[in-house]
Amino acid sequence: MNYNASIKKYISDDISAKTSSLNPHKIIEEVLRDLKKNMETLAYSIDHEPVVSSIKSNSFSKSLTAIYILQSSLNFEDGKEIAENLYNIYEFCKDGIMKGFTKRDSKLVYDAIPPIDEILDGWKQIK
Repeated sequence: MNYNASIKKYISDDISAKTSSLNPHKIIEEVLRDLKKNMETLAYSIDHEPVVSSIKSNSFSKSLTAIYILQSSLNFEDGKEIAENLYNIYEFCKDGIMKGFTKRDSKLVYDAIPPIDEILDGWKQIK
């Protein structure tokens, strides 16, 4: 799936109302917010939902889609070092999400939330 198809799918989901009239900077901010929310939901549902759960599956899927969008939006030409660092952070988070989901270990997901929180805080300060 390419970046444009991913962003279209993502926007057509529950954040479409938030992002339809936003600029690319605000869209990334909304993707980061939604990623954090879905990671929190996933971690919680790992501990509190049955083994097979639509809540768990949806938050897992949306989290991975958000990470793909964020990684695909990085500009390695203009900001190589920053882009590489962000890519690696997103890989760390993706790894925590995937391992946490498959091993049913919410701690792995919870441990991946603070870096997203930091990126989101920094992103909000950029105008």
